Amino acid sequence: MVTRDFLRSVPLFAALGDADADALAAIGREEVFTKGQVIFRERDAGGRLFVVISGVVEISKAAVHGGPPVPLARVERGDVLGELGAFDGGPRSATATASLVPETRLATWDVEDFHAFLAARPQAAVLILERLVRVVSSRLRRTSEAVQVLLRSL
Repeated sequence: MVTRDFLRSVPLFAALGDADADALAAIGREEVFTKGQVIFRERDAGGRLFVVISGVVEISKAAVHGGPPVPLARVERGDVLGELGAFDGGPRSATATASLVPETRLATWDVEDFHAFLAARPQAAVLILERLVRVVSSRLRRTSEAVQVLLRSL
């Protein structure tokens, strides 16, 4: 069950007031994935937004020439995933797999329900979207730095 207390522990939602947090919790649901289970695959449609409640999710990209997937990141409690597809309507940019521990629990929101929540609560939308921009910007900076390191090594 997604709760107000959990949402308050998530940086993306921490600034929400009680009524907004309760409304967001009411449209969320909890899903459980076992170690090695794929949550979504690269190029899948992005119909849900996820936040890790417990466990670990590995984000990876398919190898260019059919080799093993290339790990990109690990996300843990409070981290958001699936945000790109949830907001730009495009396909998933990577694969997400439950990893390292026997069970990973995720809070999930249907994108249409999440967008309706944002439309109905503009002040909450501003708080969430400001924080989401910070998350995406931070990830883009880390990716840019990794590309620079890779290019220097070639």
